[in-house]
Amino acid sequence: MKFSKQNGIGLPAAIFVITLMAGIAVAINQLVSQNAQTFEETINLTRAFYAAESGAGFAMNTVFPPEAYPGYASGAECAAGPRVYNFTVDGINQCKATVSCGPPKVISGKSYATIESEGSCGDVTRTIQVRTVF
Repeated sequence: MKFSKQNGIGLPAAIFVITLMAGIAVAINQLVSQNAQTFEETINLTRAFYAAESGAGFAMNTVFPPEAYPGYASGAECAAGPRVYNFTVDGINQCKATVSCGPPKVISGKSYATIESEGSCGDVTRTIQVRTVF
């Protein structure tokens, strides 16, 4: 049996497969990293929304006090200008809400006021508005 000179394709094929697998590994790593960042931002957006709702709730309690605490309200929340609440409770800790009230407007004989609350957690913010009738 006579062996002739053989040209192998094994080494170039192995290098190609290793390069392809490395490229796929890098792409998967980037996708996982982006997914983690998106998830964190979604969590912070939700936390900011609840912070904004909590701030608006505090303002509504000063305008319309709970029946059990009639001395709680004075309308000072809206009259005092913007107010900042820094939260320390679980779920929205390290978040804050900035609450302000617009001047009352009279439409069709009814007096309306708008309470605006901006919640922020980290680098994301959410703003909600509550319109109330006096």
